[in-house]
Amino acid sequence: MSYTYAKTGASMPVIILGGFLGSGKTTLLARLLAYYQERGMKPAVIMNELGDAGLVELPAGVDVPVKELLSGCICCTMKADLAGELMLLTQQRPDVILVEATGAANPLELMEGVMEASMSSSVHLAAAVTVVDGAGLLQLRKGSRRTYRLLLDGVRCATRLVLNKCDRLYPEELVELQQQLRELNPHAELVCTEHSKVDLDWLGGLLDGSGQAVTPAEVRNSEGAFGSASCGCESEHNHTCENHEHDHGAQSHEHLMAVSFYPETPFDSGAFESMLNSLPDTVYRVKGIVTFSDTPSRYQLQYAFKEADFMPLPPEYSQPDVLVFIGEHFSRNELLEALSRLDGFSGRHN
Repeated sequence: MSYTYAKTGASMPVIILGGFLGSGKTTLLARLLAYYQERGMKPAVIMNELGDAGLVELPAGVDVPVKELLSGCICCTMKADLAGELMLLTQQRPDVILVEATGAANPLELMEGVMEASMSSSVHLAAAVTVVDGAGLLQLRKGSRRTYRLLLDGVRCATRLVLNKCDRLYPEELVELQQQLRELNPHAELVCTEHSKVDLDWLGGLLDGSGQAVTPAEVRNSEGAFGSASCGCESEHNHTCENHEHDHGAQSHEHLMAVSFYPETPFDSGAFESMLNSLPDTVYRVKGIVTFSDTPSRYQLQYAFKEADFMPLPPEYSQPDVLVFIGEHFSRNELLEALSRLDGFSGRHN
């Protein structure tokens, strides 16, 4: 199957990759990029992060146009930026544009952003994929109603659903979550995965017209859909952002917040893992680059819902160490105190 959107002048398809924090969106993005490039297509990417640090790490050999939108949510404070970037990317004539949103973005607003861009540029919304962390969904049921609702909004508006990390679920939990997702969205194709591994037919189907994206109005008007959309970002309270010189910054949101931290010396690995294990349940996501004093390699950290993965980085990797903590109503001061107690830490903060 071949696609010639850029060559024929037809409108370029946009695929939205949504899902709550740590669900596996970036892993799926990497698989999509590899799939398209193996078939001679030219993809482009827009990535959004709540924190002020860009942590984009594409697979080796994948060279595509990438635009990062940092320190804000793509569905509200950066909605105009999304439309602008889509217009700019069309000038590079890609075959498909992949938009990975922060886990705090409301999917309905994001779909509207793409559709608004389609009125002034040659793009169209081809698919809306929502990745769901099974264990995370179980945990968020016990959390705040607003965060849980945000996750469910993403399920309702999807044209494709990926229930990820199924290897971490008991069989009865898997059956229960499959049933819940099908009840929330009986129209979207549902697949269960480990590490966001989907088959080739599924990947190809995103652009073959078999999963035509619904409109936000259709989602809002469907039976059981929420009457109003609300993202995880601040809309009524004052937005605060503190940036200390060579130190850390914080974005406060109405119910979700992100704290970026820049270590100046390596951590002791045991002390660092103990700190991660002691994080409150409301810290849903930690990601970043860390150096340890007792190991030869630097690591990329991916932490979601009490599960941490450390992936060694090549010696030539040059990005400075940074940690981004994302969650709901956790204490910024207590987090910084915990970091300051780590062995070997001498970073500056106020």
